[in-house]
Amino acid sequence: MKFYTGFLLLVFTLANAEWIEPPLRSHKGYLVPVPDYTPLFPKDHGAHREYGLEWWYWVGHLETEKGDRKYGFQSTVFRLAGDPNESNSSESKSFGNRQLFLAHAALSDRSNQTYLHSERVLREGWQARASRDTLDLQVAGIEASMQEEGHGHQLITRYPGGGKLEIELTPLKPLVRFGERGLSRKGDGAASVSWYWSYTRLEARGTLDYKGEKQSVKGVAWMDHEISSSQLGEELEGWDWTCMQLNDGTEVKAYRLRKDDGSSDRWSAVYWIDQKGGVQQVYADQFSWEEEDDWTSSKTGLSYPTTVRITAKHPQYGKQSYRLRPCIENQEFYGNRSDNAYWEGACEVLDSENRIIGRAYLELAGYGGGLGARLN
Repeated sequence: MKFYTGFLLLVFTLANAEWIEPPLRSHKGYLVPVPDYTPLFPKDHGAHREYGLEWWYWVGHLETEKGDRKYGFQSTVFRLAGDPNESNSSESKSFGNRQLFLAHAALSDRSNQTYLHSERVLREGWQARASRDTLDLQVAGIEASMQEEGHGHQLITRYPGGGKLEIELTPLKPLVRFGERGLSRKGDGAASVSWYWSYTRLEARGTLDYKGEKQSVKGVAWMDHEISSSQLGEELEGWDWTCMQLNDGTEVKAYRLRKDDGSSDRWSAVYWIDQKGGVQQVYADQFSWEEEDDWTSSKTGLSYPTTVRITAKHPQYGKQSYRLRPCIENQEFYGNRSDNAYWEGACEVLDSENRIIGRAYLELAGYGGGLGARLN
């Protein structure tokens, strides 16, 4: 199965979407993603150092070959630039440049209802690097690299206590780039745009070394690569985001950009990806995100709406309803700052008749304080 580097799918928004012309640079001086950019792979799988914020994100559902144990995993690498006048140079000899990397690794053990997570924050150097030319990164315990001949990529994630997940990921569909003219909107600000590229269905196979036992695992994963310099409008408090992989071979991506008053920003969206990789979408006025149940952390005191129902009007098939139910209640990720805690976890997807129709990952960010000022 090829890595689909030769072509991709561009997602066009509805005709009534309002176009804005992004500035050349953000107010901090970083380059801003431009419209109509056609990514060149494998180069654009690599780092974009001229931009303020970038992340590589993997989540997925795995099971052992016998199917008797089930897991969810999250592996995320963030790159944050410092002074935009310095961030282009890789001062590899002194390891003194201002590129900052974060590695977030989490494992949800569904069989035992336990959640393991870790955060590392590193300056670029021996333990934190990302190539500009291809997917080749190593940040703390997370490594990702292209397979030979471009037939997918390898992901290695190490966990506290000596555990390790090592999987090969092969795209089953073309890469998708989201947004009108290749830009994903994150608020009304002209600079609040990103390049947002995803593999929505990856075959995953490999091994999980966990609690002293090495297990063969298989499953399905999702990968995002997002580049921005002003990720979230300042008027926004945070976001609720999900990727669903349904049993019929389709996927759904949905997100709600939350305003300070709790309402949804108009650029909130739902995307449907069909079996061949074709995409359709609607904005906030065509879907609802209802909170059905929440969970409160004993660690941070934060409450998260972890059971939700998303109801949306598909442009072709009409009303669609998806209920997300967590596989484990406690999937809260907290690192060095408790106010930056978020909930990110494996979920089941149910239809309007409460039948399981797929699996998902749900991310709930900004419940410890507004993220807008931090991501601009």
